[in-house]
Amino acid sequence: MPNTGQKFDIMIIGAGSWGTTLSVMLAEKGLHVYLWARNEQRAKQIQKMRENKRYTEELRLPSKVMAFNDLKEVKACPDLVIFAVPSHALREVVGHFYAYLDDLPKLKAALNVAKGFETGTNLRLSEVMADTLPARIKSKVAVLSGPNISSEIGKKLPSVSTVSSKNNHVLHLLQPLLSTDYFRVYTNADLVGVEIGGAVKNIIAIASGISDGLGYGTNTKASLVTRGLYEITKFGTSMGARMQTFAGISGMGDLITTCFSPHSRNRLFGQKVALGQKPDHVQQSMFMVAEGFNTTLAVYKLAQNMGVSMPITECIHDILYQQADPQNSVSRLMNRKFKSEI
Repeated sequence: MPNTGQKFDIMIIGAGSWGTTLSVMLAEKGLHVYLWARNEQRAKQIQKMRENKRYTEELRLPSKVMAFNDLKEVKACPDLVIFAVPSHALREVVGHFYAYLDDLPKLKAALNVAKGFETGTNLRLSEVMADTLPARIKSKVAVLSGPNISSEIGKKLPSVSTVSSKNNHVLHLLQPLLSTDYFRVYTNADLVGVEIGGAVKNIIAIASGISDGLGYGTNTKASLVTRGLYEITKFGTSMGARMQTFAGISGMGDLITTCFSPHSRNRLFGQKVALGQKPDHVQQSMFMVAEGFNTTLAVYKLAQNMGVSMPITECIHDILYQQADPQNSVSRLMNRKFKSEI
């Protein structure tokens, strides 16, 4: 936590469910928060009504949160900028704020809280930030990941998360800053592992949703989660991550939550696909993005290039992008060649 005698300003770029929830959580700690909404009308509505009903229902925004759309409205110079926008929009949004960010003398960290890969380049999101941020900020990049269903955190239900960065000073700043008595933050210097766990688990969540949609039981879902964790770990270590990370908060913890929660967008996405809806139609109908749709394509291509076998990912890829039948895909997984578990 910063020195309480010193004003500490935070800008959150993205007024979706997670960005809005974080703004409330941090403002309730006494911090000054500026919340950017892409839509001008929504920014005005949030500022006037002190709520963001489209994304966070009845969650009330404290007076220390200022919602805005035009940077000219912000007179403060933030110490921390948090990016809470979907993966496909991150590069564009950073570009929109580039000149502003380059002129922030007090900026201590740039934190990304979305999970996924960039469409087309297949870059991790910290790599996108390093590729697009002003030069002097690149070393201050961090990510937040974990089993963080925003609606539960908005209700102050206990949760943990992991903050990761290559910069130890940034980690030591963000851990106490982001922590509350219901949101406990750990540090993990394995940036690659933390990002991959948070992103790839959405593929397994889609598979879990398909399992639900097909009417399968707990045995099936537990099997998917277990083999999915093995698949994520194998992929992640091939990318240079530490194996232990995937047994932690941003690995197994996030995976379990996303596969079982009724609030999980990716699980719901998979369930709708299993019930016969076309994947692109499901994606377009959801006003909050199911990141696993794009992540599946990125991970499939990366795994193919590295020669890493990922059977669940391959099946989800074929269901989403090649119109494979979900039921037949289950048979394909169950009838693979016999092998050792590990």
